[in-house]
Parts: sequence; structure tokens; C-alpha cells
Amino acid sequence: MGRRKLNIVLPHLVNGDDMSKAGFVEYKLRNPRTGIMERFRVYQGINNAKSAEQRQKVGAQIVHDINQRLADGWSPFEQMKLTYEDLLTEQRITARWGTVAQTPINMTYYINEFLQWKKPAVIPHSFQTYASKLRIFHEWLEREGLSDKHPSLVDQPVFVRFITTMCERLGWSRRTVTKYQQILHHFYEYLIEHGVARSNPIYGIPAVGERRDEAAKPIPEEIRKLLLTTMRQEEPQLALVCELEYYCAIRPNELRQLRIRDIDLRSASIRIPANISKNRTTQSVDLPRQMLEKLRQWKVDEYPPHFFLLGTQGVPGIEGYGKNTLRFRFERIREKLHLSSEYKLYSFKHSGGVELVNAGVDTWQLQRHFRHSSIATTEAYLRRNFAPNSEMIKDHFPDI
Repeated sequence: MGRRKLNIVLPHLVNGDDMSKAGFVEYKLRNPRTGIMERFRVYQGINNAKSAEQRQKVGAQIVHDINQRLADGWSPFEQMKLTYEDLLTEQRITARWGTVAQTPINMTYYINEFLQWKKPAVIPHSFQTYASKLRIFHEWLEREGLSDKHPSLVDQPVFVRFITTMCERLGWSRRTVTKYQQILHHFYEYLIEHGVARSNPIYGIPAVGERRDEAAKPIPEEIRKLLLTTMRQEEPQLALVCELEYYCAIRPNELRQLRIRDIDLRSASIRIPANISKNRTTQSVDLPRQMLEKLRQWKVDEYPPHFFLLGTQGVPGIEGYGKNTLRFRFERIREKLHLSSEYKLYSFKHSGGVELVNAGVDTWQLQRHFRHSSIATTEAYLRRNFAPNSEMIKDHFPDI
């Protein structure tokens, strides 16, 4: 007797407890036209949750709703008909569609398709950025009654209205506007490549949004010492993070995913694997003597290679932190010390750069240490964070 084919995998929540990953409800159904099992995922609302408990609650409600709809006879395949040539109605629709009939495959469908395509191509932190911004855009489309439109019918004025409306309501910065433009432009390039859209409507967006300097500021030495003294007493692991940023220019999101096997005390170097690196390339950085001694004191070479350097129990462990945990802990200490919010966890990386430049490190060495993709990136970094530091200007400027 042949094996009985499975026709349905009931809805269930994926990544309900792991806040470092995108959560979604997944289910599978056999397509009655093709006989192939097809997967469906629902992201909407789940990743707005602020805690795993809240995500579980939202996910359970979505699972219940889908189960109820399936029990009532609903089928997602009724909404996924492909475009088709309809010569009988050519006269009626040619003015708008040519010979292609309108399709129920809409913006909601293609946004989810794009995110599924994008997820394996970027690091989790970047994927979260894509997902969160497209989620906000999709929620706005729903309020405007546009989420059921085919992407080819959502034109440039719609995107202008979205950007300007959100700037008025939420006070978006120019940087936020630029990020939305980049992501939406990339989304439409994907649609063009897959034959869904003919042109990219993300152009001519007004220069709206507040001009704000949102970059992390380097922290002066006396404030660094105050922060580190407090962290070493209350959050030793957080102090280690800040020291690794300062000495090794490793980003916080990379540090939380770093494993013991990536640290080589014998060669005094740390390897940043491509799967956690912001640049998506495997690179290594030198361990200055101060940081090398600190890691020896932590006896990191005595832990299993697959352990996270930053384990959730305060020592290397099998379970790592979520993407916001370290930042929240840093902000708690910063607020306790009544320090300016312009000092961020990321600031320790910039602070190390300041001290290296002041010590005379050249641009080429700084580029390699910071793992910048080009000298141009390093030079832009220097212009943003440093004055020219000219002795001629400081000491020999002609009198007025």
C-alpha cells in the first residue's frame, strides 16, 4: 500500500520564543490544481511584540483565526490565481491592462515573497530592518485600502504620500526617509527582475524629514572611565563588550553572535565570520595587548568552541543574547549615571577610532582595523568624526 499523502500541516508559530529572529505563523496546504504542498507564512502583527510572551499571545490568536477560517471552508488558493490571457474580454480591459486580466496576487503577497527571498541573503539584523520597515509600509497600505492592489497599480504618488504623511505624523528624520526609499526601491527592483512590474516608482521623493545627527558620538575619556567602572561592578559582561568595541572595532551586533572558536589567543586575533559580519565577508582583527590580557583573564580558551562568547548566564554559553538586550542594559546604566543619550553602546567603537587617530595611526591601518570596504569609507568616517587637527591652524593662525 502506498504512503498516504499529507494534505495539510496545521498553522503553528515559528520563533515564538526567539526575539532575535523574525516570528511568523506557518502552515502548508496541498494545491488542488497542482497537487503540490505549498507553504504559507503570516508575519503581520507578530513582530510588533515587545516580548516573547506577547509574541506567543499574538501568534496563538493568528493560529486560532486561520484554523477557524480553514474549518469554515476558506482556501488561500482562491486568492492566488495567476495572470492569464483573456481574449474574450480584450475590448473591456485593453485600455488598462492590454491582454492581461487583473490578478488577486497583491502587494501583501509580493511583500512576503520579497522578504522570504531576502532573508537568506542578509544577516538577521539587516533582515529585521527590511521586515520592520516593510511591515510599517504594509500597515499604511491597509489603512489606505491599497494592500489588495497589484504592485503595478501602486504608483509614484502613492509612495510620495506615504513618505510625507509619515514624516508629518511621526517626525521621521531625513535618514529614516532615505532608508525607506532604499528598501522600497530594492523591493521594486526585485519585482522588475521577476516580471511583476515594468518600472520602479521610487523616484522624485521630496527632501522631507528632519535633519538630525543620529550617529553615536565618541565618549570622552573621563565619561568612559565612569561608565566602565560602573559596568565592571554591575554588568561585567557589558564592560567586556565595550572594551571589545573600543580595542577591536567590533560592532555590538557582531559581538553578541561571536563564538569561542572565533577567538585565537595564540595569534592575538579575532575572526568575524561572514554570517555575522555587517559586510557579509569573513575578516579578522588584531587583539591589542590590553584586550588579549582581558580575554585570558576570562579564560575564554577553556570553554567549548561552539559556545557564544556572551552567554546569557554572564559567561560563555550555549545560548546567546537577543539583538536589543545589550543596548537596553547599557541605556539603564547610562540613565543611572545621568549621562547624555548621545552616548550609545556603539560609541565605544568610535571612541577607539578617535584615540587611534590621535595616536597617529594612518588611514590605511584604520581602514583595515575598522573593516571598512574602502579608503573612501574611512575618509568619510574621519570627516564626520574629526576636525582637521592642523597644528598650523591651531598654533600659527594669523592675528585678526
